[in-house]
Amino acid sequence: MPSLRALGLGLGLVLLLQVVIATPVARPALPIVDCQVPGTATLPLTGGATELPAPNAGLTLQYVAIGRGVQNYTCSAVGAVPVQQGAKATLFDATALAKTDESLLHMIPAIVAYWPLPSDSTATFYNLDVLGHHYFDSALTPTFDLAAVNKIGYMQKAAAVSAPAGANVGPDKTSAVSWLDLTNKPGYVSNAITQVYRVETAGGNPYATCDSTDLMEVQYAAEYWFYN
Repeated sequence: MPSLRALGLGLGLVLLLQVVIATPVARPALPIVDCQVPGTATLPLTGGATELPAPNAGLTLQYVAIGRGVQNYTCSAVGAVPVQQGAKATLFDATALAKTDESLLHMIPAIVAYWPLPSDSTATFYNLDVLGHHYFDSALTPTFDLAAVNKIGYMQKAAAVSAPAGANVGPDKTSAVSWLDLTNKPGYVSNAITQVYRVETAGGNPYATCDSTDLMEVQYAAEYWFYN
């Protein structure tokens, strides 16, 4: 049964959802959730018409995070099709919420996608502590640096499915990026991160064509599930 603290978070999120479009900047803080709360969490695997594969045998869930950032695309010319060039996001620890009320957890990406981007100095994001950062290295390797717990994962895409119909389009009004299953990239040494899932996405897909040759940054939010 959800704790009273988790239920309080639920009420707050419902109210926030009602005003997310009307007042996109000023946001009350989310209540603090005890990170040591016991419980289990079920990874959502069904995106659009198909499912992602289940976590590899023998792995256990370590962390669940809310990622808030941008997907990056390059533009070779005006009118060209944008080309994926990685992403960058701050990861906020939502492990406790995943274990207490998954329905509330799954509401968050579609809400925080409309909130201001966190800065490099952000220590908490509406009372969710920073778990680490997601970025791509110079070889476009998806990297998850969970500095708060001294873990890092260098990943590659193993599988992808489209986001569900009706997934939140994000503040740039494009569409939700795909759900992903990521596994360790050969030649890299990860530390206690073996498999990562990106699910429950909001926004992040590019515009159909480029209107300049500048880097195209499209805001997004998502859940990230870490296994080892």
